[in-house]
Amino acid sequence: MAGPVWTNPTSFLPNTLTMKINPTFAVLALTLSPTISFAQSATPTSAPITESNSRPLVSGPLSLQKAVEIALVNSPILRGATADLDIAAARVKAAQAARKPSLSATTFLTTGSETGPIYNSPDGVTPQNLFAVPRGAFADQNLMLMLPLLNGGRLQALTKQAQAARDASGFDLQTSRLDVALDTKTAYRQALLALETQKVAAARQSATSEQLKNDRAAEKVGRVPGLFVLRDEAEDADAGQGVTNAARDVELALISLRALMGIQMESDFSLADSLETLGQDPSAADIQTALANRPELQSARARLESARQGENAVRGSSKFQAALTGMADLSGARSGSSGGLSVGVVVGVPIFDGGARRAGRDEARAQITRAQADVSRLEIQVEREVAGARVSLDAARKNVVASQIALVAAQESYRVALLRYQGGRATNSETLDGLAALTKARTNRARALYEAQLASDQLARAVGIAA
Repeated sequence: MAGPVWTNPTSFLPNTLTMKINPTFAVLALTLSPTISFAQSATPTSAPITESNSRPLVSGPLSLQKAVEIALVNSPILRGATADLDIAAARVKAAQAARKPSLSATTFLTTGSETGPIYNSPDGVTPQNLFAVPRGAFADQNLMLMLPLLNGGRLQALTKQAQAARDASGFDLQTSRLDVALDTKTAYRQALLALETQKVAAARQSATSEQLKNDRAAEKVGRVPGLFVLRDEAEDADAGQGVTNAARDVELALISLRALMGIQMESDFSLADSLETLGQDPSAADIQTALANRPELQSARARLESARQGENAVRGSSKFQAALTGMADLSGARSGSSGGLSVGVVVGVPIFDGGARRAGRDEARAQITRAQADVSRLEIQVEREVAGARVSLDAARKNVVASQIALVAAQESYRVALLRYQGGRATNSETLDGLAALTKARTNRARALYEAQLASDQLARAVGIAA
């Protein structure tokens, strides 16, 4: 084989070419290292879901736990996060491939009246070959092998950088799972609150309708004035509006729950849990546990490690680079055919690049500083969220106790007012006011239970556990 051309082993460095010209043809072989981009890899936590897959139809009793399980399987948010993880896995493999042998085959078929035009192998084929072809008909078949030997630790750092980025992507997926779980719990509890509010509205309407019926009968025999009936009619109409609005709120809450679960809107299910089931404190719900468990913080730490490995890769590009390169070539022209084998080691080191490598190091250090700032910011955020969630839960549970006391008092007050009215010792305004107070107490009780459950869920999310 005549005229092999060796180049320095990495595309990070300026190429220095040495060429021997054959009278019949010239061959220029250029080895280029593959370009590597960084991300992360990991195995998806669930089976891939395609767009053609239909959303499930859910019916029957639905518990909170089951709702969360369905959402974690069908949420499009999690499908996107899983796809990001797959992308990261592929990029790690690409980074690892740069440390392994690469082999390319290139075929040149040329003709023309000009001597020495240069043809190169198609884009994407590495190692790449450049040929200075002779005049007239020419054919060449070339095999090019390249194996990195020395790279100053650059390729190893690039692999570690991609692996750290992969880990960060895995923690991002965990973050998305926690968010989806919390959103589903919130929607489920909002639906429970809407159902309880509907019951309260229905109870009020039942009471106003009963009083209206009784007062109309009493008016006919002259026991109560018509003014009482007018007040009853106004209250009953208002109670009817409350029932209508409550039914609307139930349907809207269920629509939101179906959407978050990723199921068909035609799903017809009942909620198996209730607002009376208070959430339990997450185990070890403290700041230190949160700092260790929160996937957002773990992701930021992984990205910090990725930035540090990026700086190592930049530093490695300034050191000696060496590659083992081999070439097998068979060519033919009008003057005859030739071919052969060639093996060699190419070593290079950058000397002057106009400050490009220094700029790369500055950028890498700035990325490390930014990643460190993100870790510090998230640590403060996690501490604030845990402390705030604990305060909110303590207050919510105190409100549950207070709302129960108020409810008992309102029930007794309404009972006494109703007895006084039936005995002719009070007006209907007293009973209607008592009913309004009872309705408010029932509503406050339901909301206090809802807020206590929600605060418990938020504390678990703040700690980083899916309890």
